[in-house]
Amino acid sequence: MTNEKNTEIISKTLKELRNHRHMTQEQISKDLNIARQTYSYFETGSRTPSLDMARRLAEYHHISLDQLVITGIHPAVTDPFDTLPEPYQKIMRTYHELSPSAQRDFEDYLEYLKQRDQKQ
Repeated sequence: MTNEKNTEIISKTLKELRNHRHMTQEQISKDLNIARQTYSYFETGSRTPSLDMARRLAEYHHISLDQLVITGIHPAVTDPFDTLPEPYQKIMRTYHELSPSAQRDFEDYLEYLKQRDQKQ
């Protein structure tokens, strides 16, 4: 993930959390002992917080560092097969499109192929 994307997620998350808590940037910056302008930079995406500051922000808002930096509060639903190599994605997607009966047949066929290869 690019630094720009992380900064965008941090910015959106901080603003959403502050608005949800009905707080001002001034209140939060005082609690964190930072300048209001610094907090504003984080919230507008003008600056990316350091790792230590990101940890403090996440702790302050009672969220994980992952939620602050990577997923946001409302992570997008992702395809569970996206991280697999393309041939595996095709197999898994096809398998999930099969009826339960066809899935069992497929599993049986895979077991057959496995046993056949072991004999060779």
